[in-house]
Amino acid sequence: MHPAVTSAFARGFRLHHTGRILDGAEFPSGRVFVLDDSEYGFATVAVSLEELLKGYHGARVEWPDEAAEAQPTREAWRVDYRNGDNWLQMTRPASDRDRAVETLARSRERHLDREFRIVRVTTTYTVDEP
Repeated sequence: MHPAVTSAFARGFRLHHTGRILDGAEFPSGRVFVLDDSEYGFATVAVSLEELLKGYHGARVEWPDEAAEAQPTREAWRVDYRNGDNWLQMTRPASDRDRAVETLARSRERHLDREFRIVRVTTTYTVDEP
């Protein structure tokens, strides 16, 4: 059995619609799903909460206690390279900065004619009440 883990992967909510209360989740990508019939596993999936609500006219979304949902800032580092006037992402963001520094050094050694940089990517979750 796995120990309890605080998940930063999805945020649960309840959808109140026509007298029914449906369970749902919103993922960091913005995609959402709602279990329309948990007994048979029927669900509605959408690219955003806004799009989901178009199919549930008059629905209300209930979020859990927002103070408990706030997440700490997450940091990651990636390497970018210059292509003309633009900076393009070369690596995926990784939580290990030392790895990004090593990748930067190798890239500069191999491609003397190209400009590289390390970018720190941060995600901040805050409570924003209307």
